[in-house]
Amino acid sequence: MSEAVRTEEITRPANPGQGPSALEARARRAFETYETYCSKAEALHAAGDFDAAAVYAGIAALTAVRPHAGFFQAVRLERLLVDIGRRTSAPTDYRRPDDPTRPIKTVLHVCTTVAPVGGLRNMLGHWIRSDTSRSHSIALINHSGPITEVLTAAVAASGGRLHKVNRIVGGYVQWAAELRRIAQSYDAVVLHVYSQDVVPLIAFAEPEKRPPVLFLNHGDHLMWLGGSISDVVINLRDAAQTLSITRRGIEPQRNVMVPTIVVPPERSRTREEAKRALGIDPNTIFLFSAARGMKYRSVDGVSFADTHVELLKRHPNALFWILGPGEQEDWRAASAAVGGRIKPLAESPETRLYFEAADIYVDSYPFVSSTSLMEAAGFGAPLVSRFYGPKDAEIFAINHPGLVASVLNASSEAEYLGFLDRLIEDPAYRERLGANAQKVVRELHTPPGWLDLLEVAYVRAVALPPVDAQALLARAEPEVFSFGEPDCRLYEVFGIEDEPIEFLKAYVRLLPLRERLEMWRHLKANGVLKGVSEQVRHLMPEWLIQVLKDRAVGSRVN
Repeated sequence: MSEAVRTEEITRPANPGQGPSALEARARRAFETYETYCSKAEALHAAGDFDAAAVYAGIAALTAVRPHAGFFQAVRLERLLVDIGRRTSAPTDYRRPDDPTRPIKTVLHVCTTVAPVGGLRNMLGHWIRSDTSRSHSIALINHSGPITEVLTAAVAASGGRLHKVNRIVGGYVQWAAELRRIAQSYDAVVLHVYSQDVVPLIAFAEPEKRPPVLFLNHGDHLMWLGGSISDVVINLRDAAQTLSITRRGIEPQRNVMVPTIVVPPERSRTREEAKRALGIDPNTIFLFSAARGMKYRSVDGVSFADTHVELLKRHPNALFWILGPGEQEDWRAASAAVGGRIKPLAESPETRLYFEAADIYVDSYPFVSSTSLMEAAGFGAPLVSRFYGPKDAEIFAINHPGLVASVLNASSEAEYLGFLDRLIEDPAYRERLGANAQKVVRELHTPPGWLDLLEVAYVRAVALPPVDAQALLARAEPEVFSFGEPDCRLYEVFGIEDEPIEFLKAYVRLLPLRERLEMWRHLKANGVLKGVSEQVRHLMPEWLIQVLKDRAVGSRVN
């Protein structure tokens, strides 16, 4: 580890009196990996190679996100990227309006990319369709392929436009210049970007050359870039706001709470009809859970399925289906012990029928899934979640507006199983809790209540003086390694693996030619680039690849 790396005292050692645990040692190596790429970026920056420095800053940021590297604010990277932005910014006649009461009529939503499915895409679409008093446009920084029709239709209906920044010749610095130019035509910018995206920091480094910037804190449990350029950070829950203030350096007045927006679902069938469609006896008590597979990770050798074996043995008329994890080797014994009534299913975007059938909705563990809880609440299912950690780690618990008041949130396994026992045995209790969950979630997570909270964020972004990234970062402490809460729990929840070099493939085409060739040779020598076609493709710059893809799609359409 270089002399530039500093560490904090461990606040939660795994083996008191026995030195660092194996998990902590691997976590420290993750920080060392981050520091290696960060130092590379700083060296390129010092040499004036800003294009390559920006790419290596992105690589460093990604290594701090997957796996977590023990900090939540990358001060060194943000300083470097803001400096690149200031040094490469062209003169402009644009000046940010100084009227603190001016209305926001046009909004530019900036995304790294938009996946065909997922919570981030859903929230963006709901936001645009619900905020009908404004025109909404989207700028995509590094998107490949078509854009889902759900979003293109929403943008068109609002009178907005779609911008694809990565079709501009060059790399991150040139894309940032284009994003800055585009943004100057709008009243406000909302960042929906990935945690490691460096382009917004370069684009919006100078407060006088940009409109107000709001950051949607959708990856609230991860390190992310962009706090120093954000006039307002939109947090989706209480724990996220606390972490923004205590670990990300966001001033309290620049934090607002705007919960996740959802569309209140309307039933297409009764619960009994939905059960029949799934092949379930209508008299069976159907427990259901749905999330990405990684949210059901086994902890200390105990699988998600193991926890529910005795529960289902006590209730032979109940069954539990879990959509997301797919077949899991360490679930098989638990499922067999209850005659297959614990049933893991593969991930699927087709969830409606399951939610309509559910008598009880059970949250994922060890990582919660708030969006699924809200969807279940929309159909009137009672909600159960659990979190066994300390308050300092409550970023892994349910503390979302609307859900706090409607979820049975267990703090121990006995309490958790007790909640489920009562819900299975008491249909009136199920009905009462489900109706309450539906009411509370609709009040806060759907218009018009949600729009009132969004308006607070817009008004705050205009009224506050623009954040000065350079001044803010000058007085901030550089990132240090921590194995306290909630850092240590990130490793427990998500695990930590030695970082393979395959992830570098995503960055080869973004580098200037000299550095691209250097990395290309490195990846080829290590067998990462396989076959002539892949090797040739990764010699080409990213912007050219995207232009060629667009032309190919256009020729097929025509």
